[in-house]
Amino acid sequence: MSSPRGVSPPNLPTAPNQYERRYHDQFANALRLFFNLLTREVNSPTPHASYFDTTTQTNPVADTVNLFTYNSKVSEFKISRGSPTSKIFINETGLYNFQFSAQLDKTAGGKASIFIWPRINGVNVPDSATKVVIQGSTDELVAAWNFVLLMQTGDYFELAWQSNDTDLIILAQTPASNYPGIPSIIMTVTWVSNYQLNGST
Repeated sequence: MSSPRGVSPPNLPTAPNQYERRYHDQFANALRLFFNLLTREVNSPTPHASYFDTTTQTNPVADTVNLFTYNSKVSEFKISRGSPTSKIFINETGLYNFQFSAQLDKTAGGKASIFIWPRINGVNVPDSATKVVIQGSTDELVAAWNFVLLMQTGDYFELAWQSNDTDLIILAQTPASNYPGIPSIIMTVTWVSNYQLNGST
């Protein structure tokens, strides 16, 4: 298991009353080790991931929870997809920004609503859902916003959705001559910050 990202202050030796070469050597070595560690932390990549899905995701049963899935990966570091691919696992405790865009469409009929919200370890995040209404079969919308959430090592994130209409879909399209394909959903995850938990970072 990885521990939370962070750097501890150096353990510097206590100065003697008179000049001693050994003390200055110990002091310089302690600082050298500290700055080497600090440089590695600053220059090392932070946890991140980017996923998308190239298939149209459907709503087989009205008013039933669906989970967005991702069949393609752009990059990932200390974050990984699980099985099923709706699960995004976090391998380092911290605050994370989950940002998505989903292509909403209707195949037939009149207006319909869709609710979208995040879950952590299979549990709904309180007060986190958003309702979007799509007007009909000629209407297409993009749902796009983000969540900043505290995640601990081993936690997994899922993005859930539910609609009252089975004609509402999350649309994917293949590339055309002048523009690239449209994924049904794009999900990016970025590490934001350490988090102080129970008095220790």
